[in-house]
Amino acid sequence: MLGVILGGLASARWLSLCATAVLGAGMAVPGIARADTPTSIGLTGLVNMPTARAEAEGTWFVGYSYDKPYATTYSTLQFLPDLEISGRYTRISGVEGFSSPTTDYGDYKDKAAGFKLRILREGAFGLDWLPDVAVGMDDIQGTRIFRSEFIAVSKRFGLGSLGEAEATIGYGRHRIDGLYGGLRFRPAALPSWALVAEYDRTDYRKDQGASQTGVDQRKPGQFNVALEYAWGPLNLQLARQRHGNSVNVSLAIPLQQREFIPKVDEVGPFAGGAWYSAEARPTARMWRDDRGYRQALLAALQAEGLRSVRMAWVDGVMSLSVSAGRYRYPSRAVGRTARLAMAYAPLETHTLEITWEVNGVAGMTWTFFDVATLQRYFAGTATRSDLAQSVTLSYADPAGRTAASRANDIDAVLDAIALEGAGGGTEWNWGMARFSVESHRQSSFGVAPTFRTILNDPSGAFKYDIGMRASANLNLARGLWLAGAVQASVLENISDITQPSNSELPHVRSDLAEYRKAAKVKLDRLLINKFWQPAERVYLRASAGLYEEMFAGAGGQALYLAPGGRWAFDAAVDVLRQRDYKGTGFLDYKTHTIIGSAHYRLPWIEGATATVRAGRFLAGDLGARFELKRTFRSGIEFGLWYTRTNGKDETSPGSPGNPYFDKGLFVRIPLGPLLTRDTGGTTFFSLAPWNRDVGQMVASPTDLYDMAEHGWLDNALDGDGLRGFGDIPTEDGP
Repeated sequence: MLGVILGGLASARWLSLCATAVLGAGMAVPGIARADTPTSIGLTGLVNMPTARAEAEGTWFVGYSYDKPYATTYSTLQFLPDLEISGRYTRISGVEGFSSPTTDYGDYKDKAAGFKLRILREGAFGLDWLPDVAVGMDDIQGTRIFRSEFIAVSKRFGLGSLGEAEATIGYGRHRIDGLYGGLRFRPAALPSWALVAEYDRTDYRKDQGASQTGVDQRKPGQFNVALEYAWGPLNLQLARQRHGNSVNVSLAIPLQQREFIPKVDEVGPFAGGAWYSAEARPTARMWRDDRGYRQALLAALQAEGLRSVRMAWVDGVMSLSVSAGRYRYPSRAVGRTARLAMAYAPLETHTLEITWEVNGVAGMTWTFFDVATLQRYFAGTATRSDLAQSVTLSYADPAGRTAASRANDIDAVLDAIALEGAGGGTEWNWGMARFSVESHRQSSFGVAPTFRTILNDPSGAFKYDIGMRASANLNLARGLWLAGAVQASVLENISDITQPSNSELPHVRSDLAEYRKAAKVKLDRLLINKFWQPAERVYLRASAGLYEEMFAGAGGQALYLAPGGRWAFDAAVDVLRQRDYKGTGFLDYKTHTIIGSAHYRLPWIEGATATVRAGRFLAGDLGARFELKRTFRSGIEFGLWYTRTNGKDETSPGSPGNPYFDKGLFVRIPLGPLLTRDTGGTTFFSLAPWNRDVGQMVASPTDLYDMAEHGWLDNALDGDGLRGFGDIPTEDGP
């Protein structure tokens, strides 16, 4: 089966997010200074030829180019300061994709990926005359019909009051055939405009269907000119090439920008949206004698989206444990908790201790040992630096570090009464084509759209499944959860696929079409999860039930976080049985997976993590999966994976001499930067070039490292661990 699978997609919210990101980038970034714009193949450069320049770190281009007969959709990311990666999908008009009359595939279509690595920066070593130097490759795997390798040299020149020019010379082989070069001129009087001239060495003669489309008549060595216009993040290039006109339009999204949409709907936690309380605080005796103060604090925390609250006050120490999906940064949730706590805590309070929890287990503890400085910070008379000197941030101790943290003053009956006053203890949320409801103990129910697609199947170039997913997560006891989901296909054509999988491995993933044909509505998952924290930085999970659409079983995972947060190690073991296509029974296939993982947060690259997973995969193959991901300041995360196993997937697209190995990319997009109100919600999707069985893993009931990394590690290791703490825009607000 030919195809590209967008798997693991939590919901179709990413479709709305794309439109929202475009709007947000346009609103927040009136002008983006950029080095070059994408070429027709996605890599940044001139018209068709790549340059050596690098974009601002974290710049993500999405775009479309048309140069008859080529129509190309591309995505290009400045993944690292000197590394640019690009992927594209090209349609060649007038060339049949498949000759069989039984297919409805249409024109030939091709997927390609490339990269550009800058090996020398302009002005390096203090030598102003040194240029940028880069090497790169295009179409590095698969059919490789657009294969190129190149080296480029680029240098900028100031032209005084006239503006700035950039000259490029390069050499390529294969599709870029020989010496090429070009110039870009940006006039000072018209900073949004640029003129481009290019000596193009593209050799079209070996392209798919070159004789059918007539591109075999294009000789390498033509001159192209183009006019460019930039409006905020949007860039338009109109080019005149010897064979005709071309157009290229792209959108630049700055992933290193923390917010795209101002948080205009965020207000203070006190009456009328105020940021301070005019009410008098109680004394310790009043706090002990009148539980109303505790209940008022509990109700206020509930109203601000803080959940599963436990609290106690012992000998001047107030300790709280909280959890929430309402906040993007745990430190911001801790800041709201601290602001409310200091409005209700006894006057004799000298220490405030707040522990952040996820799934009923403790992650990090913020201990404010100088509450006077904390109060001055909230009043605006102490700086962020002063605050950082009065707090310690540490991994949570499951036994509790203080007498207050080992106590719990919440009364179940009064708790319920307090929550009724705060809105019944249940919160309803609408937006982004979804809705959800959550109780004060974090039991939740939600409905959201879903989307899955297969690209380039012989029976049709675009196969899709648009549906709805209803999910529930019930908090049965501390650390004990019942999770379930029902999936319904509303509109799909994946079931129209007629060509069965040719995989000689057990069909653990490649029978997706059979699952779509069998039932439009099915129970996708239903399982019990139990979480423990036996020691500091050690976490355990046990799970049993229906893991996902294709597998059910039982298993567990253990995670160890090394001191300092750079290293983490986990191991997961699952005994599994394959579910039948309807989801009501089981097939004969049984297996077990054993995966050990090591994670390392790279110290020299902000937000980058390398992971190696090794062991036994779903089809019984043994090997390792390598991952590299980058989380940018916006919270958007891009990652790549590559798997090598002994599965020997030698049927097409593999071959006896060149077996197929699983590979792909994944993206996680937080909703917080895209909305007018803060949220910790995210959406996720992954993309693989083929839907195969080699190197596959079962969907984790809840991956412990993912829980820790996105639950508290990312935030705790970000600077002083106080991002968004005081809701002050000038001090890294939400």
